[in-house]
Amino acid sequence: MGAGMRALLDQQPDIAIVGYTTACESTAAAADSAPDILVIVAPALTMENKRELSALAALAKVILIAKAEDAPHSIEALRLGVRAVLSPDTSADELIHVLRTVSAGEAVIMPAVALQHLDHLPDRHPSALAASIVAALTPRETEVIILLTQGKSNAEISEKLSISTATVRSHVHHLLRKLGVGTRAQAVAAAYQRNLIAVIGRNSTASEQGG
Repeated sequence: MGAGMRALLDQQPDIAIVGYTTACESTAAAADSAPDILVIVAPALTMENKRELSALAALAKVILIAKAEDAPHSIEALRLGVRAVLSPDTSADELIHVLRTVSAGEAVIMPAVALQHLDHLPDRHPSALAASIVAALTPRETEVIILLTQGKSNAEISEKLSISTATVRSHVHHLLRKLGVGTRAQAVAAAYQRNLIAVIGRNSTASEQGG
């Protein structure tokens, strides 16, 4: 699969392939060559290899190709710092698009199947911490975090909210600080794992009823 992927990507003038290696050698190779993106194909590494995935995510932007289409596994991957989770049947065109999008650092990508099931995760009772975090968000930051969880890029958020991309980046920066995370992928994971989206939805419903 690595050889086939290399042959495909070698045809793209804006993508340079450093090489491919085994799971055991991946961390050392990433540290040595400092790639912009690491494409990891299961079963070389899977969601069972949390420590290894987290270490690699600290060295480069990680795209994980694995059967992690259920929402909890995809969210856990984002929490570890993975920027995109793709299905093994992802098309060549989709893979190239994701590589460019992730390289630009502007989106978090999850399988469509996982996105469809995010709203159906077990509805845990929101904690006081979740409520306090949401209360600390400005109305615009609340809009931005919702769009981030939908996989929207900075450009798409800019267009949706009619604000500049520089302003979007500023809102994302403030969100990361308030959520205590380092990447937008981890912000998306935190939003779901801490039940922030449910709190935002309930606040919105209460506001509409109160109005």
